[in-house]
Amino acid sequence: MRFAHLADLHLGFEQYRLPYRAEEFAQAFRETIEKVVEEKVDFILIAGDLFHQSRPSPETIKEAIEILSIPKEKGIPVFAIEGNHDRTQRRISAYHLLESLDLLYLVGLREEKVENEYLTSEKIGGKYLVKGVFERGGKSVEIHGLKYMSAAWLERNKLSDIFKPESDAILMLHQGIKELIERMMGVIPESQRDYFELKMEDLPKGYVYYALGHIHRRFETNYDIGKVVYPGSLQRWDFGDYELRYRWDGRAFKPKAGIEKGFYIVEDFEPRFVELKVRPFVDIRIEADEETAKREIKRLSTKIPSEAFVRLDLKWERPFDVSTFRDLLDVKYLYIRTRFERKLKTVKGGELPKPSEYFLPVELKAIELTGEKKFEAVEAVVELFLGEGWDEKLKNTPKEKPEEKLKDEEKSTEKDEISEKREAKKLEKVEKKEETKAKVKPKKGSDLLAWLGGGR
Repeated sequence: MRFAHLADLHLGFEQYRLPYRAEEFAQAFRETIEKVVEEKVDFILIAGDLFHQSRPSPETIKEAIEILSIPKEKGIPVFAIEGNHDRTQRRISAYHLLESLDLLYLVGLREEKVENEYLTSEKIGGKYLVKGVFERGGKSVEIHGLKYMSAAWLERNKLSDIFKPESDAILMLHQGIKELIERMMGVIPESQRDYFELKMEDLPKGYVYYALGHIHRRFETNYDIGKVVYPGSLQRWDFGDYELRYRWDGRAFKPKAGIEKGFYIVEDFEPRFVELKVRPFVDIRIEADEETAKREIKRLSTKIPSEAFVRLDLKWERPFDVSTFRDLLDVKYLYIRTRFERKLKTVKGGELPKPSEYFLPVELKAIELTGEKKFEAVEAVVELFLGEGWDEKLKNTPKEKPEEKLKDEEKSTEKDEISEKREAKKLEKVEKKEETKAKVKPKKGSDLLAWLGGGR
């Protein structure tokens, strides 16, 4: 028995507000389905987030219909569950529309009983557990599943009380599992509890294959008698999901390859990854002065393809003009992130330096003007920022050793990746709020003081 396992397709996602990225997400799905058909699979599993949102546009639904018609014409059934992006609290979702057209079969807890060639139902409490059924060549397998559920719901409803396989069965879930995420990304602080909904011990036992979705990196492991597999997203999700990463160690850029994108072909419950060639994402970080940064980025640019999306993270003690980097990096999309901050060094005895030893005269003046409780000297501060005195150098500014910089960079990498995922999680919550939510009126008066960092 052979089947395909894919997840996190995110049809309709105009990444970075770029409409052509939605087209590329759709093209990746089309290419995947065409490859799957060529592999002569018996059925296809979509483990959540077929769509990027619960109310996909008519154009996005049209694309889904056209692509899912390919396996339908070949007699290949598609079993699916809803993910956190495209699930709905309503009784009917876009998945039901596709199901009514015989383009897919929705498994999980449902209000209504469903019985057809590929679905059967079991009464559980006041609902029906709708399960997929596939038989061929004297072999049969059941496909169980559940749409994305919150951690609170899963604490009240144990999966082992719902799912009890009696023969060969597959379980489809769209959830984050703590131990697996930590093996991919590093230890998750308790403050980021919303990053996962399950622990390994919460998975019901007895399944020969656990077809997971939700985490955008591919990952495989074993659990009980089966394989636990995340296929990852088909397209790169953000710059934490890079194809290549470059980190400056004070002497040269150190490259690191990311995780491939694609899907799985599973034969006799053994997964085989199939890679897709998608738009490359390159993440670059350098802490250096303007002259060094320009020189090294120019050298590195010859290794970066023009079709790449690039994030350039620049860090130094003094601000400098970063606009020239757009000329140095001739790529499809460039995001420049700057962090200009002078590190505060203690003097002998552990005492902090005096303000006059740390700040330039023009900076001291700005602090004086903006530090008043009633900040009204707006024009004076503007003139100060536009005037001279910012190019002066401090005396006896200590230099940081290259090896110390590299150590700090490596320590911050995992934090950045988890932070990006947490920000994406917050964005998902914002997108799902009702449009009727009351708008918050802005506060009266200027917030320039907070912007300048002089608030108390």
